[in-house]
Amino acid sequence: MLKIGYALMLVAGAGIVGFAGYHVVMSLLRTSGISLFLKVLILVAGAGVLLTLGGLIIERRKERKYDPRNDESD
Repeated sequence: MLKIGYALMLVAGAGIVGFAGYHVVMSLLRTSGISLFLKVLILVAGAGVLLTLGGLIIERRKERKYDPRNDESD
């Protein structure tokens, strides 16, 4: 039951982050005071940050999975 609750919270959080991200990208693209080159750089930097965070989370989960001190027998 607890895992279902965590999954629902994760889905809701991802939806909120996606919604906010969409509005940030759209407001960035609609801004006329910033050059196209700078807009692309900002979007690429944001994508790099997201990929880095995702990679760190995946590596952390792998480390925790193979940790001998991790006892999930109950």
